[in-house]
Amino acid sequence: MISYQLSVISDQLSVISYQLSVISYQLSVISYQLSVISD
Repeated sequence: MISYQLSVISDQLSVISYQLSVISYQLSVISYQLSVISD
């Protein structure tokens, strides 16, 4: 039972990690666009 819970938690963490990487990518794109606009 504990091992099952750990696997579920692991899956959730991997999903969160993926979402954070997507957010990071979007922020970098926004940052790039702002730098282009400021120039």
